[in-house]
Amino acid sequence: MTEKRQYPRFELQAPIKFKVPTQRMDISMASIKNISGGGLCLLVNKKIELGQMLQVEFVLPSDKTNIIAKCEVVWVDELGEESEGGYKYQLGIKFVEIDKQQQKAVNRFVVMRLKTRVREELDLVRPKQKPLERHKILVIDDDKVTLGMVKEVFSDEFDVITARDGHEGIEKAREWRPDIILLDIIMPDMDGFSTLMLLKDIEETSDIPVMMFSVVREKSKIFQAIRDGAQDFILKPFTPENLLLKIRKTLYNK
Repeated sequence: MTEKRQYPRFELQAPIKFKVPTQRMDISMASIKNISGGGLCLLVNKKIELGQMLQVEFVLPSDKTNIIAKCEVVWVDELGEESEGGYKYQLGIKFVEIDKQQQKAVNRFVVMRLKTRVREELDLVRPKQKPLERHKILVIDDDKVTLGMVKEVFSDEFDVITARDGHEGIEKAREWRPDIILLDIIMPDMDGFSTLMLLKDIEETSDIPVMMFSVVREKSKIFQAIRDGAQDFILKPFTPENLLLKIRKTLYNK
């Protein structure tokens, strides 16, 4: 679904009750495959059409919060015969109507699980004999969603500094000397390539590894980023897990 690519997702095996009000269907049971701040991915036995409205009810295992929401089906996939649990369809639903406090509970749950995953992954590569210093990460992006996700999920383990454009990013790179810079390509005024060239031309920032990210999927743009001095490249939308793998590879050579 479009929403599944907009929000960080987390796998969650949990039962859920749902009904289709317009069809007067009885409440049916399904399984949650993953959850995000914007909606759910469900495994179901009955095909439900795109655009159909559902009323769902499920419980968050973290604090036993009972969530009731109205949702819209935004994508549907037919599963193979060997599907998990014998379910026939996988569908994505986005929250349309949900209580504000319940929405906050969902967001807290997703962020908590993502932070736990980050800590677990980092524990695998941290030196065991001495505490690991906190690395500084500078994120340069005009997208508030990306900045917010990286800061919220990674701030327990890293010092996360953010900048909304290339000019601010260069100034903060010179001031804070981060251990790694995450740089978006498409930005107003000064794009990522221009920002990267300036970072590499300035003595104080020339040795800082830069990882570029973008929705741009042209191989020529990826090659240009690497040619101009980027350490790595990651496509948007990305999950926190995938981003962590890239950061870990750069910081810990793993």
